[in-house]
Amino acid sequence: MKVSVSILKEYDRLINAVNKVNQSKADFLHIDVMDGKFVDNQKFPLEVVKDIKKISKKPLDVHLMIENHELIKKYADIIPDYLTFHVEVINDSSLIKYVKSIGVKVGLAINPETDIKCLMPYVGDVDLVLFMSVTPGYGGQIFKEEVIDKIKEFKKVAPSDLIISVDGGVNDKNVSLCKYAGCNMVVAGSYVTNNDDYDKSIRDLR
Repeated sequence: MKVSVSILKEYDRLINAVNKVNQSKADFLHIDVMDGKFVDNQKFPLEVVKDIKKISKKPLDVHLMIENHELIKKYADIIPDYLTFHVEVINDSSLIKYVKSIGVKVGLAINPETDIKCLMPYVGDVDLVLFMSVTPGYGGQIFKEEVIDKIKEFKKVAPSDLIISVDGGVNDKNVSLCKYAGCNMVVAGSYVTNNDDYDKSIRDLR
């Protein structure tokens, strides 16, 4: 199980959080970008993400909760390892093609209430699918177990090399459900960053 550590809850002390992730055994540093439109919150403007990339020793896993396609392209131009945007904001594969054309791996995120049928036109074109197990916009929420059934259903039709990730309220109590459903990556924020020993929490999730 790969573990991507979200530093959303550490926004007021970002340098410290990035350094702690750098020193940990996390596979990725997860950045939750919010535009104040697709979700109510606003976090991680473009310049902040550029600065994080300069000091991060971990691959960047950038999750865009934003509507504007031109702004999505600007984040792609930073060249993170993975750039994930929401299936709810696209109508065709043009944005996926652009991001892949500049050498960035593409993820598609899906909200808890969105039907997985929305993913089907793009499933062969992306590298990762991110299932939101909370309503996006804020950290520290409770994991919605009903998402597990959606993941299991999607796993039946997913390409074997597709990364299936889950984000929101993931901890040592529910991570086994994620594994059972077919996830091979989890995004964890509070469960890791609330512990002084990041590696202990990461080991619990693996």
